[in-house]
Amino acid sequence: MLTYDFLILSLLFLLPGVIIYALREDLRPVIWVMMLCSIPFAFTEFLFYPDYWEPKFLFDLAFKIGFGIEDLIFVCGLGAFTSTAFAFFSGFRLCKRDKQTTPGMVIRRVGILFSVAFLLIVIVALIGIHMIYGSFFIMVGISSIIFLIRRDLFLPSLAGAVIAVIVYTSLCLIFALVFPHAFRDVWHAEKFLNLFILGIPLEEYLYGFGSGMAATMFYPFVFNQFFCRR
Repeated sequence: MLTYDFLILSLLFLLPGVIIYALREDLRPVIWVMMLCSIPFAFTEFLFYPDYWEPKFLFDLAFKIGFGIEDLIFVCGLGAFTSTAFAFFSGFRLCKRDKQTTPGMVIRRVGILFSVAFLLIVIVALIGIHMIYGSFFIMVGISSIIFLIRRDLFLPSLAGAVIAVIVYTSLCLIFALVFPHAFRDVWHAEKFLNLFILGIPLEEYLYGFGSGMAATMFYPFVFNQFFCRR
């Protein structure tokens, strides 16, 4: 019987961000901001549980209030490494653009992006598209809008998405070593595409890709920065 499988997975997802935080001092502000901005998405667990998957939560919180402590850990870990993976593995750093960016501009951009994301989540839910697919289209859709404004972020974000999938997959494979049957027993893949790659549901790859793409461009877009050589 699986015990607190999601907690183990969430703690695993913290590790890449901790490593990046320790080795790249310049990326620490990015990690703090992205962890903070990721927290609201922890509250969307009720859109995934129990239809998409049904892990065991501490104190059974997902059943009681719609999300759990594990969700907070997971989204913070995911936000930390997906937003910095490209810079970390490529050796790039974030540099300020010529135009001065004020706190008011940052707040407005964050507000607009979160408002659009919330609106799209509501639309996807009302249409009846399951959120595991809806979240992918939402992240890619918002990323595409940012691409139109900041074309210089296209290649970094695409590379960030690929790197994020590789890291995401690696963490899932480690998780599968601890809980060998989790992806078959906890995930309800049979209700969806029921396609597995390396024993991991295809939907997880989509989620990792979308997260990497959106997170890589979020911070430089909001703070008006670009990727430059160290």
